[in-house]
Amino acid sequence: MRTRFQRAATFIATFTACATASVAAFGQDSYDLYGSQSFYDSSAVQSQDLFEGWWLGGTIGGSTVSYSLSPDSVSSDGLIGGVIGGYSWQHGPFVLGVEGDFLASDISGGGRINNGANKVRVGFDSLADVRLRAGYTVLPNLLLFGTFGGAWGNGDLYTGGPGGAFREETFFGWSAGGGAEYAYDKNLSLRFDYQFTDFQSETISYPGGKQTFDPDSNTFRGSVIYRF
Repeated sequence: MRTRFQRAATFIATFTACATASVAAFGQDSYDLYGSQSFYDSSAVQSQDLFEGWWLGGTIGGSTVSYSLSPDSVSSDGLIGGVIGGYSWQHGPFVLGVEGDFLASDISGGGRINNGANKVRVGFDSLADVRLRAGYTVLPNLLLFGTFGGAWGNGDLYTGGPGGAFREETFFGWSAGGGAEYAYDKNLSLRFDYQFTDFQSETISYPGGKQTFDPDSNTFRGSVIYRF
């Protein structure tokens, strides 16, 4: 788990550093233009605390899930979509908040294990997260953020062949991610983020014996946010 956490932390740090560097020069010019009101005419965009308050939105994206079934492994992928919401506090350029989501999923995949004797089909029907979010506004209406929290998933685990059967299992784990949110005005935002989730392993009993599933996922998604 430590190695996976380090990979996720490294990705998030690299994403944040690159994004900050890419907007640094533009950000300085944009702040100057705000003062002259030649870049944005909308007073809403120039106002402070654009990201504070309750918010709710829709989200859609794609996810890949890899399962370790030592000594074998299988992978799956698919679309996800659902609702996301939370509350954010803003103090100057700093934003702190709590958020959660509930997602429907058609993630599925599989492969052969036990030297080809058994065929495995794996997937997730639904997913959910509760996370803390911390960010910094590199522009008054552009927020870069990182997230960390807990995750839940409802998995389908089918093993065909000798001793196989269908099982459902609930997986719990942790998730970490990062992204950017662009506020068009006080109420409407567009958001893009990446999330890595490490689910804990679960050992499932089948007629032919036990099998351990250890999934982790990589998810990219976009969201439309309405702030109340």
